[in-house]
Amino acid sequence: MSYQLTIEPIGQTIDIEEGQTVLDACLRAGVWLPHACGHGLCATCKVQVLEGEFEHGEASPFALMDFERDERKILACCATVECDTVIEAEV
Repeated sequence: MSYQLTIEPIGQTIDIEEGQTVLDACLRAGVWLPHACGHGLCATCKVQVLEGEFEHGEASPFALMDFERDERKILACCATVECDTVIEAEV
């Protein structure tokens, strides 16, 4: 199953497969997101979820603090989506 992932502020929509990370889907579609470690430790890929449901995956509690999780922020390198989703990211 796949979902639609919309990246704001550019307004681009890409397909994202169930279980695929946000970062992997973006890079495969040619949408560059800032990233570094790729393992949920550095927080370089932190983005805001505007709409949709997600799973944080293996995000370090130091890279993504509890209050940021409450604010619907995710680390794109380890988060997966569970439905059509809209994120806001620096691109």
